[in-house]
Amino acid sequence: MTAFTFEDQEYQALTGETVLDCLLREGVSVTNSCRNGICHSCMLKSKSKLNAKSQKGLSTAKKEAGYFLSCQQEVDSPLEVFRPDTSTLLTEGEIIAQERISDSIVIIKIETLKEFPFKAGQFLNLIREDGLCRSYSIASQTGSQQLEFHIRKVPHGEMSSWLYDRDLLGQKIKLSEPLGECSLTDNMRDRDLLLIGVGTGLAPLYGVVRDSLAMASMGKIHLLHGGLTIEGLYLVEDLKNLEKQNATFHYYPVFLRGQEVEGFQKGNIVELVRAFEFNKANTIVMVCGDPQLVKSLKQEVFLAGVPSKHIFSDPFISHTANAK
Repeated sequence: MTAFTFEDQEYQALTGETVLDCLLREGVSVTNSCRNGICHSCMLKSKSKLNAKSQKGLSTAKKEAGYFLSCQQEVDSPLEVFRPDTSTLLTEGEIIAQERISDSIVIIKIETLKEFPFKAGQFLNLIREDGLCRSYSIASQTGSQQLEFHIRKVPHGEMSSWLYDRDLLGQKIKLSEPLGECSLTDNMRDRDLLLIGVGTGLAPLYGVVRDSLAMASMGKIHLLHGGLTIEGLYLVEDLKNLEKQNATFHYYPVFLRGQEVEGFQKGNIVELVRAFEFNKANTIVMVCGDPQLVKSLKQEVFLAGVPSKHIFSDPFISHTANAK
């Protein structure tokens, strides 16, 4: 075992144990969600030497200030660890709209109390007053004053059940800084887009679609939205109307189980992508949703000839799947 200090108290970490795992085992409350180094919600600070893995994805300024991801920092040497000042990292917001659009999906809109820069397609952490934290993708367009989230109620999901079941208008909630790679950049101009979302993986792509149409400098935009059943698809009419209004935008609602329905494609979305005709050399691909499907879809488009540097993804990692 190796000792480290947190807030001036000493803890003994087991062999191979991370700072986060040790603190949670000892009953210390530390904000966390994915435990994979993606969401950055478990960020702590240290003046000690840190491993490169625990600072991967952080800005140079944060690295120099000693920030690190506690889920990625194994305790293999003595460390001095403390909590960062969250007032510099978090933004307070208020839930101003809550619309349950199906028996499992709710659309939440949050207004921040100060300016909150973000890009369509990014994600952030929502933190409840008791410290409960989960990551959700932003469905709003870049520059919007309201942040929109599409949230699926997950079985035994504490945060998603709270957001779906409770009436939360006026509820204060904290937001972390936005992260993620599924957003448009200047060097993507004039390229085609192939956007593939499964379930609420539509959320980040919904913002990207509207951003790309507003830019009027992208090529063809193809959006494939997949669900297990046709009832799992949402915003269908909104997207069909958007397609009617924009010649460059093409929308494909896809479901796996049930009877054939006009205007929808039935089938396995991985197989449909495999057969999909598009310009591989000039297309940016973004894939969002279930991690296993995201992995399979990324592999399909890569094998089809899309360069890896043109493939971006946002796998929706379940907290319950990573709880230890």
